[in-house]
Amino acid sequence: MARTNQKLSEKAKRSAATRHNCVLQWCWNYEKMQAAGYAYAMVPVIRELYDTEEAQCRELERHMQFYNTHPGASALIAGADVALEEDYQTEVGDNLKIAWMGPLAGIGDTIQAVLVTPPFSIMAASLAVHAVQQNSLRTGLLSILVNILPLIALFVIRWPLFNYGYKQGVNVINDVSGAGTLDKLQTAASILGIVVMGGFVPSMLAGIGAPLKLGKDLTDDTGKVIQSAKTLKEALDAIFPYIIPIVLTFICYKLIKNKVTPLRVILYVLVCTFILGVVGVLG
Repeated sequence: MARTNQKLSEKAKRSAATRHNCVLQWCWNYEKMQAAGYAYAMVPVIRELYDTEEAQCRELERHMQFYNTHPGASALIAGADVALEEDYQTEVGDNLKIAWMGPLAGIGDTIQAVLVTPPFSIMAASLAVHAVQQNSLRTGLLSILVNILPLIALFVIRWPLFNYGYKQGVNVINDVSGAGTLDKLQTAASILGIVVMGGFVPSMLAGIGAPLKLGKDLTDDTGKVIQSAKTLKEALDAIFPYIIPIVLTFICYKLIKNKVTPLRVILYVLVCTFILGVVGVLG
C-alpha cells in the first residue's frame, strides 16, 4: 500500500514551509519557472504520506508542472496545498495552485512593487543624500537599513501566511475571494502607493534649482547690488510652486507610458540635467 494514511508531523510541515519560503526560486527557469522549488518544498510531505519510492516520485512529478506566482503570496497556496495533500485531495490541491497563482501574483506584486518598496526606497535615497552631504556614517547605515527593512518584513511574513493557508485548507479560497476582498485589496494598495509616491515627488525634487537669472541685478553707483534679478526657478515658483519637478515627473510618466523603458528614461534625465547644468539653466 503506497499511502501511509498518517497525519503529517510538525517537523515535516516546518520543513516544507522553510524549503518553500527560502528556496522557491533557486531553480527558477523559463520552462517551469518555480516548479522545481515548489516540488523540493513538498519532498518532506510526500515522504511521510507515501511509503514507496515509486509513489513518492509519481506524486512529486505532479508538482513539477508549471507554477509561477509572487514568492510571498505563494506561501498561502503552499500551506493550503500541504493540508490538501495530507487529506490526499491531490486533484483539489493541483487545481488550487493553477487557479490562484495568477490572482495572488497580482496582489503580491502590487503590494511589494507599488505599496511597500517605492516609499522605503525614496526614504533610503533621501537619507543617503543627507549622509553624503553631512558626511555621516550613521545616516548612511540607516539608509541601508531602511532600504532592506521592507524586504526582511516581506520575507518573514511568509511563515504566518503558510500556517494560515494550512489551517484553512481549501477554505482559504473563500477567505481570500469572499466579498471581493481580492479586488478591494489590490485597488487599495494601488491607491495608497500612488498617494505616497505623489507626496514624495515634490519633497524629493524640490531641490532642483534653475539659477539662470532673468535680467540683471540692480546696482547703485558704488556697484552694490540693490535688487537681485529673479532666477528662473523663483519666477516659475511664483506662478506655480514645484512646477519643475511636476513637469519632470509628468514627462517621465508619459515616456514610460509610451513604452520607453525606465532605464532609458533615467539615461535621458541624466543627459538632459548634465547639459542644462553645464549651460547654467539647472543647478
